[in-house]
Amino acid sequence: MFDSLKTKIFLGIYVFLILSIPVGAYFIQQRQSTSVSANNPLNRTITHIPDATPGAQKFSQSNQQTSTQSTNSETSVDTTLPSSFGPTLKLTLNLEGRPINKQVAKVFVGIAEGETSQNPKYLLTFNIDLPDSGVFQGLSLAGLTSGNKYTAYIKGPAQIVSASTFTMSSAETPLNSNQPILLYTGDLNEDNLINSQDYSILLSSFGSNTSSLNWNSLADFNLDGVINSFDLAILNKNLTKTGDSGVWTSPTPSTKSGSPTGGYWFWMPEI
Repeated sequence: MFDSLKTKIFLGIYVFLILSIPVGAYFIQQRQSTSVSANNPLNRTITHIPDATPGAQKFSQSNQQTSTQSTNSETSVDTTLPSSFGPTLKLTLNLEGRPINKQVAKVFVGIAEGETSQNPKYLLTFNIDLPDSGVFQGLSLAGLTSGNKYTAYIKGPAQIVSASTFTMSSAETPLNSNQPILLYTGDLNEDNLINSQDYSILLSSFGSNTSSLNWNSLADFNLDGVINSFDLAILNKNLTKTGDSGVWTSPTPSTKSGSPTGGYWFWMPEI
């Protein structure tokens, strides 16, 4: 019995030792690997990346600039009006009959040399989008001479021409010393004269509103959506008034075929 028990214990120890050898070897290997890693940092081979092409560099620089601009725009908002390089003109206009905050219109501006005259020869011409405020800045006067005297001729969609003389500065020139320039209303046929022809045009749409077939938006001088006695009163007050640049007349045919000769609208006179 003793021999048998002793043999069994011996066999058990033997089996345990046999099984412990690979397990022990594994732990020893792991410990050695950890030690080697700590003492010998990993060497990495870095492959050189070729320089970007000029086009790619330019694109990258452009993206960087755009990113910078975007960041700046988030912290500082530019609320100034767009400006032009060189001398500019500032206009403050009042289209007669309209509410003070509803001056929006397509307005013609012609610049001629010297004082106000009939049939001026324009050096510069513009069609500007006047905002509701009636104030327009940044009208470029490039090409004109600082210190010289010029006249601005201004006409709205149903107004006769109003002229304002100014001496040009090298920066911004406020027309009429920053005071509003009144544009007289009632010129419905665009001949720079308010007369019976304009009166007849208004009467043809008198009493109409925006949904009427005979509606004429130009005759709604006060922008209330109805052509009525208020609009008629404005026109009557200005009857016989002529724009500062003189009356415009249509060119007459010079041939039997009826082909028109020379001639221009008042804002582009024949030179």
